[in-house]
Amino acid sequence: MRKRVKVSVFLVVILLLTTGSVLAEEITLDFWNGFTGPDGTGMGKMVEEFNKENEGEIEVEMQVMQWGTYYQKVVTALSTRSDSSPDIGIMHVDRVPEFASKGVLLDLDQVVADLGWSKDDFSNSVWDAGIYEGNRYGIPLDVHPLTMYINKDLFEEAGLDPEDPPKTPAEFMDAAAKMTKDTDGDGEIDQWGTAFPPLWPGPEFILPTLLRQFGGSFLNEDGTEVVVDSEESIAALEYAVDLVHNKGYSPTDIQQDGEVTLFRQGRLGMHLNGIWMISGFKDQEGLNFMSYPVPRMGQELAIAGNSHNFVFFRKAGNSEAEFEAAAKFVKYISNNSDKWATFGQIPARNSVRDTQAFKSLEHQASIAQEVDSVVFPPKHPIASSILTPYYEAVNLAILGQEEPAAALKDAAEAGQMALDEYLQTQ
Repeated sequence: MRKRVKVSVFLVVILLLTTGSVLAEEITLDFWNGFTGPDGTGMGKMVEEFNKENEGEIEVEMQVMQWGTYYQKVVTALSTRSDSSPDIGIMHVDRVPEFASKGVLLDLDQVVADLGWSKDDFSNSVWDAGIYEGNRYGIPLDVHPLTMYINKDLFEEAGLDPEDPPKTPAEFMDAAAKMTKDTDGDGEIDQWGTAFPPLWPGPEFILPTLLRQFGGSFLNEDGTEVVVDSEESIAALEYAVDLVHNKGYSPTDIQQDGEVTLFRQGRLGMHLNGIWMISGFKDQEGLNFMSYPVPRMGQELAIAGNSHNFVFFRKAGNSEAEFEAAAKFVKYISNNSDKWATFGQIPARNSVRDTQAFKSLEHQASIAQEVDSVVFPPKHPIASSILTPYYEAVNLAILGQEEPAAALKDAAEAGQMALDEYLQTQ
């Protein structure tokens, strides 16, 4: 964390003549994130407001880059020990174990203690997600879960109540059936009740939601075995394949974002995607939609999601004053995260979700009802190596190219190989 003196030479002379001293140096913090869309504009405004309130004491300089390259750029910057490498960053909570295990993140337990924060101030699941091997390395800013968007017009045409969305397995399947139809009478289905795509966000959010709802998991309890080929996991994937290929309530062979296009066109009754889609759908002319929590489709309610967490990077020469300045910035953003929510996120802080400002956000407030049911990817340093084979298996099964059990068996074996190699190095 760098310190820069922002005092003119003339002023320095005057101060020396009158007081024998100069002003304290202003602390400058480099803040990196991947908020390249409207969320970046919003965060930029919040940074400007913080800087204005702390002028002459703290200045936060925000650098934004694509998430696709962000993490590698962080690694490169920290390895070169450049003066311009980040002091504070935003990290998806599933990447926190990876970076914490490499020793590049600072332990934030003392920061949290000094701020007087505890699990009572946040959603329990997201609060626990920032802890790795007994220490806190991430401070949650938000929760972004899988969301159910419904076309209100299609609900009404099917005799369904758009104000009372599906909440149970039977209600979800009934709604999907009633909204799947041939609208022009040519014998071909051209409107669907829902969509389970083989590409993003199907493997990454929809199927992990089903997996957890059917009682499955990615790893066993002690983290030594990949269990994506369990009976529960197979049942979850078979449910999705059956809905697509047997019941026909979802289109097949969906190309990337094809289901998004169908929902925008008014040809999809229930669309499962991330909370970040709110703004885009609000801008779609003629789309009469509403956002709701994802219903229970299996035996228990669980909804896949992720979270943006603040992290402090380990750099040579960190001082107590700089550490306190960074904590002050995180506190400011967290306490004002109702503004952040306007860009399509659910604040992690309970008190912010209880404000009238947040409750006035119709879509976000509706989705926030599911926050306590949100589950995150496995808390493991090589989670991506374990999950990637699973994503590939889901893709093959939903495309009808491989049976669920066989695809998941291959995924478990590939993930286990990566896990065994990692465990041998520990």
